[in-house]
Amino acid sequence: MVRFTSYSEASVTLAEDLVNTYNIVRNIEKLPEVDGLSALFADHGMSPAAPLTEDDLAAAHRLRPVLREVFDAPDAPTAVTLLNRVLAEHHAVPHYTDHDGSWHLHVASPAASPVDQYAANAAMGLLAVVTTSGTERLHVCVGNRCAEVFVDTSRNQSRRFCSPLICGNRASAAAHRARRKAGDAQAAQAGASAN
Repeated sequence: MVRFTSYSEASVTLAEDLVNTYNIVRNIEKLPEVDGLSALFADHGMSPAAPLTEDDLAAAHRLRPVLREVFDAPDAPTAVTLLNRVLAEHHAVPHYTDHDGSWHLHVASPAASPVDQYAANAAMGLLAVVTTSGTERLHVCVGNRCAEVFVDTSRNQSRRFCSPLICGNRASAAAHRARRKAGDAQAAQAGASAN
């Protein structure tokens, strides 16, 4: 597994998880309510000072396609431009803090809105990937009717599916069925030719 920076490891999943709350192929909304956004924040250890609101949900919905664009970016300069725009629009204020006993970088003001904090952290995580490894690590799943995004951390950048166990297995099963069907058709054709 490739490691980018200590800052980016958890932050990259912020971007992946938010983008993947909407399936663009099947038009499935996986984040229809504020409770879902609260659960997403909790999954990432983020505890907003106040309960999230419909405005926060709307802001998260607006952020998703922008982050998806990064995964589809044709090159690093395009991705960096998009991510710099996210940082600016979400009021990033890079600063160092030692609130947990060791100095480390934070990119969002503690007073920033929860979605601004989420956006700034996700953008920084993706920037760490793009600026150290290029956009070649950013992928959209090639699984049938999937299109979820992921960062490929494999050594040889060979991942094609968001989940080898789900989309990868589905693709393998479909390929097996297709080969079997083609073999059956060839056998039937050979039998007909022999008669």
